[in-house]
Amino acid sequence: MPTTTIRTLLTCTTMLAQPLLVMAALAQTAPTTPTTSDAEAPASDDIVVTGSRIRRPDYEAPNPIISSDAEAIRESGNVNVTNFLVRVPALVNSRDSTRAGGGDAVSNAQFGQAGLNQLNLRNLGVNRTLTLVDGRRHVAAEASNAAVDINAIPVDLISRVDVLTGAVSAIYGADGVTGVVNFVLRRDFDGVAARAQMGVSQYGDGATRFASLLAGRNFADGRANVTLAYEYSGESRISYEARKYLRQGRRKFLVPNPADQPDDPRAPDQILAGDLHYTYVSPLGAIFVGGESNPSFDGLGRPYDPGRPIAYYWQGGVSTDVPGFYQGDLTPGIERHAVNLLSSFAVSDAFKLSIDAKYVRTEATTFGQYPETYYLPIALDNPFVPASIRTAAATAGADGLFFNRHNIDFGRLGERDLRETYRGVIAASGRLSDHATYDGYYQFGRTDVQITRLGSRLAAPYLQALDAVAGPGGSVVCRSTLTDPSNGCRPINPFGAGPTGDAQLGYFQRNDRSYARIEQQVASASVSGDFGQLFHLPGGPVQFSFGGEYRKDSSRFDPNANLVAGAYFGTDEPAVVLPSRGSFEVWEAFGELNVPIVRDRPFAELLSVGAAGRYSHYSTVGKTETWQFTGIYAPIYDISFRGSYGQAVRAPNIGELFQPRSTSQGFLDDPCTTRSVGNGTQYREANCRAQLTAAGRTTLLGESDTGFVINGVSQGNLALRPERARTWTAGVVLRPRFVPGLTLSADWYDILLKDAINTVQANDLINLCVDQPTLDNAFCDSYTRASGTGRLNGFTVSPQNVANYRTAGLDLNLDYRLATARVGTFDVRLIGGYLNRLAFVAIPGAPQTNILDTPGAPQWNANFAPTWTLNRVSVNYNLRWFNAMRAFTRNETAANPDIAAADYLRFAPLWQHDLQIAYQVPDGFGFYGGVTNLTDQKPDPAAYGTNVPISPLGRFFYIGARIGLDRR
Repeated sequence: MPTTTIRTLLTCTTMLAQPLLVMAALAQTAPTTPTTSDAEAPASDDIVVTGSRIRRPDYEAPNPIISSDAEAIRESGNVNVTNFLVRVPALVNSRDSTRAGGGDAVSNAQFGQAGLNQLNLRNLGVNRTLTLVDGRRHVAAEASNAAVDINAIPVDLISRVDVLTGAVSAIYGADGVTGVVNFVLRRDFDGVAARAQMGVSQYGDGATRFASLLAGRNFADGRANVTLAYEYSGESRISYEARKYLRQGRRKFLVPNPADQPDDPRAPDQILAGDLHYTYVSPLGAIFVGGESNPSFDGLGRPYDPGRPIAYYWQGGVSTDVPGFYQGDLTPGIERHAVNLLSSFAVSDAFKLSIDAKYVRTEATTFGQYPETYYLPIALDNPFVPASIRTAAATAGADGLFFNRHNIDFGRLGERDLRETYRGVIAASGRLSDHATYDGYYQFGRTDVQITRLGSRLAAPYLQALDAVAGPGGSVVCRSTLTDPSNGCRPINPFGAGPTGDAQLGYFQRNDRSYARIEQQVASASVSGDFGQLFHLPGGPVQFSFGGEYRKDSSRFDPNANLVAGAYFGTDEPAVVLPSRGSFEVWEAFGELNVPIVRDRPFAELLSVGAAGRYSHYSTVGKTETWQFTGIYAPIYDISFRGSYGQAVRAPNIGELFQPRSTSQGFLDDPCTTRSVGNGTQYREANCRAQLTAAGRTTLLGESDTGFVINGVSQGNLALRPERARTWTAGVVLRPRFVPGLTLSADWYDILLKDAINTVQANDLINLCVDQPTLDNAFCDSYTRASGTGRLNGFTVSPQNVANYRTAGLDLNLDYRLATARVGTFDVRLIGGYLNRLAFVAIPGAPQTNILDTPGAPQWNANFAPTWTLNRVSVNYNLRWFNAMRAFTRNETAANPDIAAADYLRFAPLWQHDLQIAYQVPDGFGFYGGVTNLTDQKPDPAAYGTNVPISPLGRFFYIGARIGLDRR
C-alpha cells in the first residue's frame, strides 16, 4: 500500500475518534442501553409493503420486491447510496458518481448534470423510474425531467430501500412504467446516533468523507417525537490521467483491418491497435497553407508529421491521441450537506399530526477536455507566424493561413452545479373506526440550481485575440487594439503548445452562470381498511384503499445572457439557448382491493387476488387510466406463487413538452434523389414526386441538390401522448420450514413499452415522411422545401411518440440466517439477475436493436453478501459478478460475423470483491474498516471510457466509527 494511503488512513483514525468521544461524554447523563441496533433502527409493529397502500405481511406482497436495509448500506462502505444500489441487478446501469463527471457531464448534451445521481430501473431510462421517499414523490433536480437526484436523500436516515417491479402507476401515478424505488426513512428515533467515515484509493486520490448526526426524543408519554438529522459527505475528483490504463498512448482501440481488402470472411474486419492519433489536429497546431486539404506544417514551423495511416486514424506523429482525454475527469467532486427534521404528535388514535422538513445543498464540480479548434484563419501579418510558414505561404501565393489546434494550454472546460433542495410535508392520519384509517398530506418541494460553466470562450474576444499584428516599438497587439486602445485585448499565440497566460485567457474566457428552479406540490388523501364489520370471506375480510391526489410540477430555466445571444465560440457551448418555462397539473382518483379468498385450509394456506386502478387527468395530455391485477396462491406455508398484470403510463415531462425553440444544424441526405429514392418503401417515389411537384419541381433531385448543412430548430412538442406499458410478473417464494431462516424467491418480469418518446433525428424524419402510405402524417410537418428547386431548406426536431421497448428477465433473491450458540450468526444474501431481452425500435420501420448482454446490460449478474457475527465482531464480504459481456450488439454480429477477432468479441467477466470488519465496543461505540475492489478489478482497457459497471477508483480503503445511545 502506498505511503500516502497509510498516512491518510492514520490521520483519519484520529479525526474520527475525537468528535465521537466528545459526543459520548455529553450523552452520559442520559440513561443508556448499549445496544446500537436498538438505537439506530427502532422496530415497527407494522410492515408496509411498497407497491400497495394496503398493510399486509411482506411474504403476501403480490409484486416482486428486493429490499436493502441500512446495515447493508453501511457494510458496503459507500458514502453515496447510488454507488451501493447499482449492486442490485435491476439498477446496474444507474447514473452514479462514476458516470456523472468529465466529458459526459461537460458536453453540451449534458448541460447542468454534473454530479447527478439518478436511478435507471431495468435499463429503460431515468425518466421511467419512479423514485419515492416514504411512498411519496420527491422533487426533481433538473428542469427538463422528473428524475430525482439521490444525493438529496440522506444516507443514514434511510431505514431500507425497496425496489419493486410491476404496473405500480396504478398505485403511485405516472413515471413508474418500469417500477418503483422507495426509500423508507427512520422515524420515532429516541436517542443519539453518529457516524463518521473517511476513505482513499490505493493511489492516494478519490478521497471520500462522511459524517452524520441523528438525535431524537420521545415525549408526551411516547405520543410525540422530534428527530433532527445532519449529514455531510464529500467525494474528490479523479482525472483520466490518474489511471494508467486510461492515459494517452496506453489505450488500444478496434480499427478497420487494412488486411481485410476486399472483405475476407477469414480475416476480422477490425483489429486492436494502439498509439492512435486523430487526423490533422495537434496540441502544436496543424497549419494549412492556401487551399490545401492536408496541413503542411505544425505550429513550430516544421513539416507536419501525421504519422502512419491506419484506417480512420494515424499511428505516431504529432496529432492528438485518441480519445484525447488529456484533462477530463473520471469522477466529479461532490460536497453535500443535508438537514432533516422529522416530527409527529399523536393527539389521539383518531388524529396524528406529522411535519417533515429538509434542506440539502449539493455542489458538484467536474472538468472535461477543452474543445479543439478547426480551420480558423490567420493573417500573414500576424507576428507569431513562424518564418518557414510565412515563406511557404509567399511561395504558394497564399494570402492567409488556416489552422487546427488542440487547445490543452487553455486549461479545462468545466462545470460547477450548485443544487439546493427544500422539501416540506405536513400530514395527518388516524383511525376512523376499528376497520378504517385515513391518511392525508400536503407536500411542497423546490430545487434551485445554479449552473456555472467554467472557461467557455466568447467568440468575438477569442477571434480578436487570435488576430495579432505588430504594434508600436516592436510589441505584439491585437488588431482591434489599433482602433480601440482601451479594449483590453491580449493577443495569443496559436503556434506551438503554449503556454497561454491567465491574463490572455481572462480576456476571452468566462465563468457564466445560468439558473433553474423546479417546484412540486402534492396534496393527497386516502382511506384504507377492510369490510370486516360487514362480512368475512373464508380468507378474512376484504381490504380496500381509495383516495385522490392533486399534483403540480413546474420548472424554469434562465440561461445567462451570452447563451441567449449565442455569443460563445461554437464548439464550447450550444449556439443559442433560450429561457424556458413549463408546468402541468394532474388530478387523480385511485382505488385498490385485496380479496383473501381462502386461508389456512388444506392445500390453500393462502389464496388471494387484488386489483388497483387510477384515473388521471393532466392539463397537458388529458386523461389516462392505469390498472393492475394481482394474485397469490400458497398451497402450504413453505411455498407461494405470485403474479401481476397491468398497464402503466408515463406522461411526457416538462422538458419534452416545453423545450424552447433553439437553433440547430444538420447535414441532410435527401431521400428524394435519383440515387436514394429506391432505398425506401414502395411509397417513397410517389410521395417524393408529389412533394417536389408541390414545391414547383417536375423531376427528382440530383446529387448536386443534396448533402448540405441545413439550418433548423429544436423544440418541445405539445402534441405528445403518454407512453403506455403492459407489464406482467410471475414468481415463486420458498420459505421451507425444514430450513429455518431461509427465504428464496424467483420472479419473471416482462415489460412492453409502446409509444415511447424519442427525439428523431432530422434525416430520419424526412425518410419517415416519404416512406408512409400518404404524406398526411406528422413527420411531413417537420421539414420544408424551397420553392422552385425543391431542395431541403429547414427542419424542426422535437420529441415524438415513435419508439417501442421490450425487456424481460428473472430476478433471484436468497436470504438465509443461521444462528449458533458457539460460532456466532451467519447471514447470507444473494441477489441475482438474468436478462432475457432488452430491445428497442427507435423509429417506425427501423430494425429492432437488441442491446442485451452489452456493457451496462449484462445477461447475468449477481451480488453475494455473507456476514458473520460473533459477539462484538462482524465480518462482511461482498462479491459483484458480471458475465462476459459482448463488445458488439447481436444486430452487429449477425450482420457481420467477422466484425472482429474472436478474442475481442466479448469483454472478460468482472469480479469485484469487497470486505469489511467491524468491532462493537461497550457503551454503544463501534469501529469498522474495509476495502472495496480488493483485487483491483479494472474496466476492460479495450472499451471507451468506463462503460462497464466497475468503478474506476481501483482498490479503495476506508475506516469509520459510529455510536448509538438509546434513551429508552
